[in-house]
Amino acid sequence: MNDSSLRIAAVVAAAALLAAPYRAQIQAAAASAWRFIQAHGGYFGRIAAAALIVAAAWGKVPVPSLALPAAVQTVKVETPSDAMQASVQAVAAAMAGMNPVDRAVWADTWSKAALVVAGDVAAKEVAFADTRSLRAFTALALDIAWRRIGRHAPGDNEPLRKAVEAVYASVMGDEEVPVTKDLRERYAEMARAIAWAGINKG
Repeated sequence: MNDSSLRIAAVVAAAALLAAPYRAQIQAAAASAWRFIQAHGGYFGRIAAAALIVAAAWGKVPVPSLALPAAVQTVKVETPSDAMQASVQAVAAAMAGMNPVDRAVWADTWSKAALVVAGDVAAKEVAFADTRSLRAFTALALDIAWRRIGRHAPGDNEPLRKAVEAVYASVMGDEEVPVTKDLRERYAEMARAIAWAGINKG
């Protein structure tokens, strides 16, 4: 298994922990990640770095229980720049008609995504080394959020998926390049804007 594949594996584990709806799923994901670490001891640093990033993010928000906690209905997100607000208008339109809890779950997920990517810089060996891993993380975060929102089946709101993909392309571009400080900051800003679109403009 090459380094790129290992980074993607770390991202998958991070996304699974990022917004898993139930504590049991989080525990199962952690156990699976530990078995992976044991089998690939030489790459422990990379996987551990991703795990620590996610742990830090979870330290700022409560782990959800079987029923969505009332606190999730009061997610607070910062107001993005005018330019970023314009870029997420399609996301807001796709979220129109959803109830406050659905919107809050969406915002909670994307706020955590911003925390994970922004915090990656503190790791000795980063999980998001190139835009390929960021793109995979984005797709997974979208799928996780959508499964949590009213237990929707994948594909039942295709405009939302297309809107998020369009935002990513406009903000991050479509080339596979190394993740720089600027790209990391842009991604975090984008994720916060997507969160904002869910609870403020839809």
